[in-house]
Amino acid sequence: MLEPDVLAEYVGFTEAEVRGLYEKYHMDFEKARRWYDGYRLGDGLHIYNPKSVVDSIRRRRIGNYWTNTETYESLKSYINMNFDGLKDDVARMLAGDACTVNSAKFQNDMTSFKSKDDILTLLVHLGYLSYDGFV
Repeated sequence: MLEPDVLAEYVGFTEAEVRGLYEKYHMDFEKARRWYDGYRLGDGLHIYNPKSVVDSIRRRRIGNYWTNTETYESLKSYINMNFDGLKDDVARMLAGDACTVNSAKFQNDMTSFKSKDDILTLLVHLGYLSYDGFV
């Protein structure tokens, strides 16, 4: 997901696809863009999480549909205890700042976190955080 190269437009819904879906179902695309525009890949391509988009259309409202998952609950404890400065970085991101993350060592392990970078990378993969590899 972080470096999809030529497959970038196939790892999620493109902005054009999401715009078309929201128009078809008479929903507010701009509101969806603010919630679900999770990835900006090469040449400014915006990719959206398909599950979030489909859930919002099916339920006819924009919202966060991931916070009731087991993974979210386990990550929340790491954030709350400020593991490796994670809570501080999350607060900065909520204020609109960007934060640097080294995703190179992440092993797709959703239970064994060795660093703040592991958790931030997982949050990107799960769609909680957006990722801009060009900042």
